[in-house]
Amino acid sequence: MATVPDLSVIMSVKNGAAYLYPCIQSILHQSFENFEFLIVDDGSNDNSTDIVRTLAKSDSRIKLVTRENRGLVASLNELIDLARTPVLARMDADDIAMPDRFAKQMAYLAGHPGVGIIGSNTHDLDEDGHIIGATENYPLHPNEVRKMLKCVVPVCHPAVMMRTDVIRKTGGYRVAFRHAEDYDLWLRASLQTDIANLPERLLLYRRSAGQISQKYALEQAKAAAVAWLDHVRCSKGLPSLFDDVTSLPAIEDLDRLFDDTEATAFVRRKVVERMRYSKELLQGPEFALMLRQVREGRGFNGSARTILRLARHGHFFRALALAAALAGLLVSSS
Repeated sequence: MATVPDLSVIMSVKNGAAYLYPCIQSILHQSFENFEFLIVDDGSNDNSTDIVRTLAKSDSRIKLVTRENRGLVASLNELIDLARTPVLARMDADDIAMPDRFAKQMAYLAGHPGVGIIGSNTHDLDEDGHIIGATENYPLHPNEVRKMLKCVVPVCHPAVMMRTDVIRKTGGYRVAFRHAEDYDLWLRASLQTDIANLPERLLLYRRSAGQISQKYALEQAKAAAVAWLDHVRCSKGLPSLFDDVTSLPAIEDLDRLFDDTEATAFVRRKVVERMRYSKELLQGPEFALMLRQVREGRGFNGSARTILRLARHGHFFRALALAAALAGLLVSSS
């Protein structure tokens, strides 16, 4: 009878051939070796499948599933169902794991039974594979993680290791929160387990223009804000509003849904505050949402810097429109 390994590494790939080989090699050369490597090819039309199949011929730990495209959430939930082990390690197909990542995370989980999710700090990689600096430091202690949950994502998704029973108990990833499915999962998991990070930088995390956080910034901000509101609701012992939902309602419908007159304003503010970091969003039609936020008397953090950023990029009329709206807000509040 085959021995069940201690760890399941779960990874979805779609058209990831550019970075896939070194990514997989970084897993196969971990100092901790007793794992299965479960990979779903989510409808690739490049040579990703061939790369995985070639590597699988020389390492039986790789188990490949190929099928049509269903999206990341469906792929991750499928991988969770396939896993045979008590611990899961996430990995993305364009990142690089440091050789002792699994050994250190497994040792931490063994010594901290109350922690169900353990991440780590990371280094950043550019699209050419150059390390471009370690700009983020994630909170280490579970208490610090809980304090930061409302403001930021407190762990790096592809750097986490998770107890399988904890993740299955939450119901896994939820499709309604696509683009922020990891944050939604951390919020729900935090109601039943502790989350922590190791100080070591155990993952080289790829930064690129095609990342979800760049391509779907507004959708991600909205989903994260709604996930927080649902988390607050569940923290009071009430059932989630999104377990059997495939998409989120319009922002304007959130007051009624949550029976909270501040729900819409909270989510819109979070979306607007995400916009201020994107030159593309500030110069696009989404700018109207920012103006509406101010004209309705809500405002947002960083508004003055946003006016300067608009002017610096040559969008003088938008800078003036936002300044006028903010002036009206200040007058009405005085």
